[in-house]
Amino acid sequence: METTIEIRRARPDDARGLAEVHIRTWRIAYAHLLPAETLSRLSVPARARRWERILRQNRNPTWIALEGPRVLGFASSGPARDPEPPAERELYALYLDPDRHGSGVADALIREAIGDRPAYLWVLAGNARAIRFYEKHGFALDGVERVEDAADGTPLPELRMARESSRA
Repeated sequence: METTIEIRRARPDDARGLAEVHIRTWRIAYAHLLPAETLSRLSVPARARRWERILRQNRNPTWIALEGPRVLGFASSGPARDPEPPAERELYALYLDPDRHGSGVADALIREAIGDRPAYLWVLAGNARAIRFYEKHGFALDGVERVEDAADGTPLPELRMARESSRA
């Protein structure tokens, strides 16, 4: 029996599922990029509280992919947050349970979050899988780099990717 994937706007009661997939994805996708101590400090309850606050504020949409009650992934976007952005729209986040990579769910999430509009995003340096995915959706590294800090102060080197419009 084939299961249907539902994509809809996330609600505050989705916060726990968002936190679970968010942290699981970090721990698997970034295992070779970040210190184990940083990843082990991630807390589902703390992340769920943060997601609940974000979703209650409802400033920018977060799109969620569900298979029945299970959260498979999410994407968030909104106005550019950088002082000199290459586009007006920024893809803030796109996370998919690693067990579902290659399933097409991330493609559906990115379409909901930014459509085919010009946009940009930040990707963790060294995250080759994500870079390839975004390239498939028309993004290219533009040579801009920055270093953000994780909650525990771990530096997170990031690369900017931008697109003029979707070529996918």
